[in-house]
Amino acid sequence: AGSGFLSLCAHGRLSGLALEAGAAVSHVTAVRDGRALRGAGRRLPLAGEHLCRHLQRLLRERPAEPPAPPALGKKALTQLKEQYCYVSLDYEAELREEGCQPPARFQTPDGRWLTLGKERFCCPEPLFRPQLLQHSCPGLHQLAGQSLQALPEHLRRHLLGNIVLSGGSSMFPGFPERMCLELNSLFQGAGVQVEVLASPKRGTAAWTGGSMAASLTSFRHSWMTKDEYQEHGAHYVHVKF
Repeated sequence: AGSGFLSLCAHGRLSGLALEAGAAVSHVTAVRDGRALRGAGRRLPLAGEHLCRHLQRLLRERPAEPPAPPALGKKALTQLKEQYCYVSLDYEAELREEGCQPPARFQTPDGRWLTLGKERFCCPEPLFRPQLLQHSCPGLHQLAGQSLQALPEHLRRHLLGNIVLSGGSSMFPGFPERMCLELNSLFQGAGVQVEVLASPKRGTAAWTGGSMAASLTSFRHSWMTKDEYQEHGAHYVHVKF
């Protein structure tokens, strides 16, 4: 089963729009009655690993502070990102005001202290503005809009009320609220209130959903048996699922 469907399962749904922001890539998957809708999937080649590198650049390039030390490795950057960064609800305004949240201090592995100001909200902004990382693709909210626009109106209206977030890069404070604001702006004339579901445990939603789905007796018809694999080959997984 696809990770988008499994993320929906973790939220008790068989139909909806799954927005997954993980470590290496982000996905948008439209699902109806447990099956991904072909032609409505979207992919953003940007996720947590890219944001860590972006944070490193932000720290190195700021003129008023000592740059981040070379010893600040992936583990420390990930910790810094997860503990102190957040998604701004109004990026442009907050950029002018140097952030609405107070600066945060972080001790590096070599004992140095770093102060984070606007880096806190600039780090995850590429999820909504990929051009900040020289990507020409739309932001995750715009890809979600494209996915929904590819669907019939009655189905689009249903999925607008069943949007599920999953993946570690969706865990930033402010991410659900910003996504909801952006999607409501895109579909303000649709006559439907967008609902974005964000479980506190959404970082592992796909795994949780997989565990739930695999425990159901009704899910057994979706398994690909060894005999089926030997008869049809690996490509049969696309037919089966």
